[in-house]
Amino acid sequence: MGRSESARILRFAAIGGVSTLIYAGVTLALSDRDGFGMPATVASIAGYGTGAVFSYCGHRFVTFMSDGAVGFEIIRFACATAIGFLLTVGLTVVLADVVGLPALVPVAMACTLVPALNFIILRQFVFTAVVR
Repeated sequence: MGRSESARILRFAAIGGVSTLIYAGVTLALSDRDGFGMPATVASIAGYGTGAVFSYCGHRFVTFMSDGAVGFEIIRFACATAIGFLLTVGLTVVLADVVGLPALVPVAMACTLVPALNFIILRQFVFTAVVR
């Protein structure tokens, strides 16, 4: 695998894309209008958590190929993930629960905004011990 920044961005897109699909799939499968009857906010929390586990492993080992201390990186990853999580849940609460839009609307917005924010945070704050 290439270690150039362009190769890293492609790996990020692949891992992030799968993480995003996991989030969207779980959220929509569990949500009240589209699946198992859970409120959209609860479904979004479950979806985000599931995608976050995949995201950490994929970004640590594939995207950034980090050799940093797991304890250090996982705490920072949790902080970074919390930011995306709060944005995702906030969108869901406001748009689905309060406004009454279908769960697909906040899911689509989160699938656009969170990945861009994540690349910046993960690259600059979390995986700082990247193998060059």
